Amino acid sequence: MKPQRSYFLPAGADPEPPRRGRFQWGLGLAAAVVIGGWVSSGILGSPDEDAPSSGVLMAGDAYQDPWRQLASATARADDSATVAGSLGCGVALADCQGLLLSMMAKDPVTAWRLALRWASQRPDWAQALVDPLLEPLWQRRIFDEMLVALDQAAGLEDALRSGWTEATLARWAETAPTQAAAWAAGRAGRIAGVTGTSGADLLAVVNDRWAHQDARSATVFASTLPPAIGRPLMTEALNRWLAMDGLAARAWIRAQGVNPALDASIVQHATADELARQSPQDAVDLVRRIADPSVRQQAQWGLARTFRDIDPAREDWQVQALAGGQPLPVEERQSPGLD
Repeated sequence: MKPQRSYFLPAGADPEPPRRGRFQWGLGLAAAVVIGGWVSSGILGSPDEDAPSSGVLMAGDAYQDPWRQLASATARADDSATVAGSLGCGVALADCQGLLLSMMAKDPVTAWRLALRWASQRPDWAQALVDPLLEPLWQRRIFDEMLVALDQAAGLEDALRSGWTEATLARWAETAPTQAAAWAAGRAGRIAGVTGTSGADLLAVVNDRWAHQDARSATVFASTLPPAIGRPLMTEALNRWLAMDGLAARAWIRAQGVNPALDASIVQHATADELARQSPQDAVDLVRRIADPSVRQQAQWGLARTFRDIDPAREDWQVQALAGGQPLPVEERQSPGLD
């Protein structure tokens, strides 16, 4: 008598397994039932998430190797139970640290987000959970993902969020300063509302590292920012550039024309003893480029005093420094030529 086809089997499958495999077939049924129970209960995720149908399990992999399927499913269930049971870090700190480190190799972004979640729930463990992950993640150069996760971590203490954000930005600035600066500039307003760190402070973190690596690029980038944020950053970077390569920096200043954003750097550089000694004409020319009349007048007096201190006999340079402005105060005049 021809056996009737089981609805659990795919078309073409042998409905009657060999006698020597009936014990194996029974194990396959048991494995399928166990796995199906785990799937339906959510331990192994949603049944829709890459899970084969029960028919395929019974007639396919479980039938072929039920022990392997059962062992694999058991291991996955144990892992899922471990994660589910420690979402609040209710187990020992070392267990949480070990689980995070094991996840780092497979999915570092998920490990980072989970560490931040636990840090929110257990502030007393926060640094012990998060700090060991920083260097490995920085080396992977997933700075954007790290910063976005920090931004989105609900309940994280502001001091911890700000510290990790600034440290990550600083490290990013060492490896890719243009990208780090663009990230900080583009997200400064939104980050400020979440972390308590102002947009200017975020950009200052990047600017500080960048100016020490490539002062010219840092200066040019800062010059493109809105004045309220960009001006102090540009002054810092330009001062660094002037100290490292004054000739190139002064050429860039001249190319900008009269610009109030440059006044502070010009005053500091042009009235200094070093430039007045080495290139007095450059000092005089720079002072004349100061946009603000009151600032320019103070700079002229400062440069005249510097020339006088260098060589009191060279009144010609003092006269040039004061040209177009007011003479030195009466009590400072040492020659009728300076009136």
